[in-house]
Amino acid sequence: MRRFIQFIPVTLLALDAMAPAAQARSINIVAATPELAAIAQEVGGNKATVHSVARPNQDYHRVEARPTDVAYIGHADLFVRVGLDFDLWADALVAAAKNPKVAKGGVGYVDASEGVTRIEVPVGQITGASGDIHVWGNPHYYYDPVYAKRIAYNILAGLHRVDPGDADTFNDNYKSFSAKIDAAMPRWKRQLAGCAGKPVVTYHKDLDYFLRRFGIGDFGNLEPKPGIPPSPSHVSELIKQMKAKNVKSMVILSVYPERYPSFIARETGARLEWAPYSVGVDGTKDYVGFIDKITQAFDKACG
Repeated sequence: MRRFIQFIPVTLLALDAMAPAAQARSINIVAATPELAAIAQEVGGNKATVHSVARPNQDYHRVEARPTDVAYIGHADLFVRVGLDFDLWADALVAAAKNPKVAKGGVGYVDASEGVTRIEVPVGQITGASGDIHVWGNPHYYYDPVYAKRIAYNILAGLHRVDPGDADTFNDNYKSFSAKIDAAMPRWKRQLAGCAGKPVVTYHKDLDYFLRRFGIGDFGNLEPKPGIPPSPSHVSELIKQMKAKNVKSMVILSVYPERYPSFIARETGARLEWAPYSVGVDGTKDYVGFIDKITQAFDKACG
């Protein structure tokens, strides 16, 4: 049974609303997703207020923005996006906001994917039958905690551009966040030792960077192709292959339907665990806590 029903607001303006003087001198940051928003808050610290366009457990491929999001971007000093043709819906928002500071090329525009080594860059012709293929490669790099430091660095560079007077504060915040990731990595690796080299079934290809970082095997996905819902024939073949290879581990992110994962787990005897899709789900309040929950799910699935 899916357990992720607790949501934490990712619009991080509420705390600052209680202190008008502090809010007046805050840097306004708008991020495309809760993960980027959480990292931006770490780097911006008490100098920044952060708003996420996407909500927790909302499929980031299909975000329906609201007029309030346009208003947020219109007043933003910094806009942070996933990039890699993932959050293309953000283009219309930025255009509607008419804020040149955060438009592409502006001082407040941050593509968080800069410097990320991309995986699964397609080769050959892409057609409608290819599924939800991203021409610049898999865009779900934010599940890799090492790349979270790269995201933070890109945000830091943006903050330097829009608020050079507070550069030292932002530098300290960035170093603190990086240190948190470095301190957590040994713990995560210990927890995932039982998954090393072990094949795990996932739903979509969003955990591939995480799998690669921690040496976990990618046995396959419930989706026959990215973005295409599971079909009975594909599910049947996946069950057959899991039985043949004795694959007993499944980790599914909380945004996906329960029906097929539960069915496959029953048919194969696999251990099914649910992990949070977003920061703000299952009690997660920050990026490190988010990765903690994902790591715990894999640890249980592989145990």
